[in-house]
Amino acid sequence: MTTYTSVPPTAEINATLATHKLNRRGFLKFSANGLALAFALPLIGRTDEANAALSSQDLANSYIHVSPNGTITLAFGGAEMGQGSMSGLAQIMAEELMVDWTQISVMQALANTVVSYTTGGSSAVSRRYTTLRTAGAAARELLVAAAMQETGDSNRDNFKADNAKIIYLPDTQIWWEYGELASAAAGMTLPNDLRLTNPANFRLIGKPLPRVDIPAKVDGSAKFGIDIFLPGMVFAAIKHCPTIGGTLTSTPVKPAGALAVVACTASNTRGNVIAGSKNAVAVVASNSWLAFKLAKRLSVNWTLPATTADVDSTQLLAYAQAKLVSSAALVAEPLPPTTFTPQSFAPVLEADVANTMGVPTIDATYTAPYLAHATMEVLNCTVNIMYAGDTPVSCEIWAPTQSATTVATNAALLTLLPATAITVHTTFLGGGLGRKIEQDYIWQAIQVAMAVRKPVKLTWMREEDFSHDQYRPMALTRVRAKLAGGKIQAWSYRTLSQSITAQRGRLTAGSVDSQAVEGAVHLPYTLGKYLVEWVPLDAGIPVGYWRSVGASINSFAVESMMDELATAAGIDPFTFRYNHLGNGDPRAMAVLQAADLLSSSWRKQLPAGHAWGVAIAQAFGTWVCEVVEISQPSASSLRVHRVDCVVDCGTVINPGSVEAQMQGGILHALNATLWGEATFKAGVATKLNFNNSRVMRLGEMPAVRVQIMPSTNAPSGIGEPGVPPLAPALANAYARLGGIRIRKLPFFPNATMGGL
Repeated sequence: MTTYTSVPPTAEINATLATHKLNRRGFLKFSANGLALAFALPLIGRTDEANAALSSQDLANSYIHVSPNGTITLAFGGAEMGQGSMSGLAQIMAEELMVDWTQISVMQALANTVVSYTTGGSSAVSRRYTTLRTAGAAARELLVAAAMQETGDSNRDNFKADNAKIIYLPDTQIWWEYGELASAAAGMTLPNDLRLTNPANFRLIGKPLPRVDIPAKVDGSAKFGIDIFLPGMVFAAIKHCPTIGGTLTSTPVKPAGALAVVACTASNTRGNVIAGSKNAVAVVASNSWLAFKLAKRLSVNWTLPATTADVDSTQLLAYAQAKLVSSAALVAEPLPPTTFTPQSFAPVLEADVANTMGVPTIDATYTAPYLAHATMEVLNCTVNIMYAGDTPVSCEIWAPTQSATTVATNAALLTLLPATAITVHTTFLGGGLGRKIEQDYIWQAIQVAMAVRKPVKLTWMREEDFSHDQYRPMALTRVRAKLAGGKIQAWSYRTLSQSITAQRGRLTAGSVDSQAVEGAVHLPYTLGKYLVEWVPLDAGIPVGYWRSVGASINSFAVESMMDELATAAGIDPFTFRYNHLGNGDPRAMAVLQAADLLSSSWRKQLPAGHAWGVAIAQAFGTWVCEVVEISQPSASSLRVHRVDCVVDCGTVINPGSVEAQMQGGILHALNATLWGEATFKAGVATKLNFNNSRVMRLGEMPAVRVQIMPSTNAPSGIGEPGVPPLAPALANAYARLGGIRIRKLPFFPNATMGGL
């Protein structure tokens, strides 16, 4: 029999409501058509720029609906971009509502300026676990309350919820389908005894259930942004100034065959207009291919910034190398005592580390390049604005976006319409990876729709996508470490990179950007005297969130150095890490040990010409260890034969989704590690399509084996943590293979796709 953990509303429901600015009345919204329970899935997320735009006290962004005919629907206010969040959230809800997986349907809620949450930071499911369990349990208890009213029996223990039914235990011949109770339940109030299912009795959470979005994606009925078509629609292609920072000198003449040419004003990342920043034109035509063709041929005069020559990969690297050594840094860890300011504390700490270190055993600088997102679905957005005369009266938007609320907020800024007149449909995303949090393509589509007064679908060509991305920042990291007796005595870590947060105007002067140092701080290792510093890099290249962001940069440096030190000490890489975990995070130790055991059978009997490497990293609360096997058929290639991956992500909602995300993260990281880079010459991106941006072919994909650690901890992220350990594991294997240490990524710069 299912057992519950009894939780009074003051300890669970009321705390949840207070956290998300909802009161009891706001939590329960009644419907004449069954039970409709609206609630707020948390907006919390470091990438959630929509938070600043939300001022209403009613932040309901999701709901559960039980109709009188028994249909059960979950509408959630986030995005499904292939990571399985649509299914994971439904799985949590269905667990507490006591319904079968086949008895529910899932949809995305429409968005306006007070609903939806940003999907990013590996938070889609993990940060909404407790709230969704609470909401599912609340809906169940309201249905139970309706059954109690039907019988006049006030003893809650006499009622059981099971398989979308409420069963009366004193006489099991008496039971009600949920639909029969739905309308009555809408009039109930929450009981004082809310019951959450004991995890030991979970029926659905932890099971590899089929994802709800897959059938539509297989049969072609799924709608991505690129699939939206409206009656009377016209099509637009964007053409930016090829040079970063360039602006439009004058609007070009409309070419033959075009319906319009629209000058587009740029916005900052919060959607506010940047004065005098017309940096693109949109060519409008009767179909996308014609719009692309005309945009490519369009002759445009641009005004270039005086700093154009400085936006050059060679010059930027030289500038960054000099700045890494000479510039003052901000202390990231250890944090100074409150009695000291960072300025007075840092020199003392530096001297302390330096005195302990003396001559470092290893002094190494690791370099990571700018990286484009290169999502499979290019940026696109469809907008339909309805007018009464010359006055806009409504705006409807279809977008593959990670932040529908920010889209709605931007639409309100541009059209001057109230929130109630704006509707945002979040479509499926053909890849997000952080790029579709940004608003540039949305901003442009709205402007074009306002100019042509027709429904319009704006699409970026692949060349525009590559050359006007919000790139993962370039980074240089210098690590100095001292060994004595096989143990690290001193560790000096200084990393330099652009700040994504500062570029968005959200970093306090003199503060360390937490994303710039994630993966470098709060390490589980015993490092002796240590110091972690960050040097901000000023560069004129737009940067943004990229799958795993700073963790992918810093884990490369940290885990490469750990392996270099193990080699210098003559100690096995696993053993060296064990020796330095000490009393650190027991989850890290357990994951490392599991990876050691998982890979031991093949590691110890590799054929000649093969080598292995290991790395471990934490990102978004999840520990991942990866062990790779490689060989090198030629000097210009590398064969990755297998990757063993062990992951601890707390309570697992769907192990199939975890496995898929680890596999996807590993592939993403392989592409970036081996070939990925964005380069610039005089302000112009030099890699414009996949022909000169190499990616892995199907036959090159290694075998990936994923082991999930059992855990009763709260769920943590899975979308991004598979990325960070791969690059150092690969570099460590490469060093074992031929004695050459790769400290600068990618392994093979300027690789192409051959005949493509």
